Parts: sequence; structure tokens; C-alpha cells
Amino acid sequence: MFGFGDTQRQMQNLLSETRNYVGLQKKALLAETRDKLSVILSQLAIAVVCLVLGSTVLVFFLFFLAYVIGQALGNNALGFALVTAFVLLLLVLFWFMRKIWIVGPITNMMSRVFTVDDKPLSTEEVAEELKDSRTRMTDSYHSLIGGTNRATSKVESVSNLIGRGFAIYEGVRIGASIFRALNMLFNRRRK
Repeated sequence: MFGFGDTQRQMQNLLSETRNYVGLQKKALLAETRDKLSVILSQLAIAVVCLVLGSTVLVFFLFFLAYVIGQALGNNALGFALVTAFVLLLLVLFWFMRKIWIVGPITNMMSRVFTVDDKPLSTEEVAEELKDSRTRMTDSYHSLIGGTNRATSKVESVSNLIGRGFAIYEGVRIGASIFRALNMLFNRRRK
């Protein structure tokens, strides 16, 4: 038979383990978000650098090509007109193929980055701590209630609900921070 002190101690233990579990869920979410954002931002930086350098090379090459074609035809204006027509044709081709060349690969990259089930947590220690904390929390609840399978499923559903709530909160908070930073960056450029 439980005394009031035992029940109170078990409730405090359960509350302590629940707080610990929620804190570890937050750590795991932040670590995973950090890893995913670093992949996205590094790929974005690489794409911007390649785009700037590639467009510079392309502009100079097109000037060179227009000049060579103009010299071969005896009319520089005709050489520049032919190169311009070719670039315009490439632009129209790009516009019609944009879903295959741009939208599809970006969508695939984002889905690979934000897949949770296929990718383990970035820090194995946090995942192991999370598992241990869940076990301790479940054991505390079993000792308080009496150890039924139904209690285990309730504890897991409550802990999953709490974890999802924190995940949604952190995702919205991080998204808002990124939006504010991008908004400040682009507004600063306009001025």
C-alpha cells in the first residue's frame, strides 16, 4: 500500500523525468534543425557563388563569341545580333524546362533534407539520453499507477504530443527568425 509520501515522491520523480524528457526533445530538435539549416544555407551559398562566377564567365564568352562571329561575317552588329538571338532561344528553352531543371531538383533536395525517418538524429548522445529518459519516465509512471500496458501507451502518447508541440513551436520560431533575417537583409539592400 502506498503512503502519501511515496505517492508524492513518485509524482515529483515523474514530473522531473517529464521535464528532462521535454528538454532532451528540444535539444534533439534544435540539433536536427541546425544540421538541416546548415546544409541548406551552405548549398545556397555555393549556388550563389557559382551563379555569379558562371554568369561573369558567360558574359565575357558571349562578347568574345559575338566579336568573332562579327569579324567572320564582316559585320560586328550582325555577330552581336546572332549571339543575342541564341541567348534568347536559350532563355525560352529554360523557361519551358524550369520545372524539370530547377523546381524538381530543389524539391527533391528539400525533401531529402527534411526527412526525419530516414535520417537518425545528428547527435547520438542526445538520442540515447532521450531513450533513457523515456524509459525512466515510463518506469516512474508504472510505479505510480501499477504497471499496465495501457499506462505505457498513455505515457508515450502524452510524451509524443508534448514533443510534437515543442517541435511545432520551435519550427515556427525558427521560421519566423529566418523570415525576419531575410526581410532585414533584402530591405537593407533596397535602401
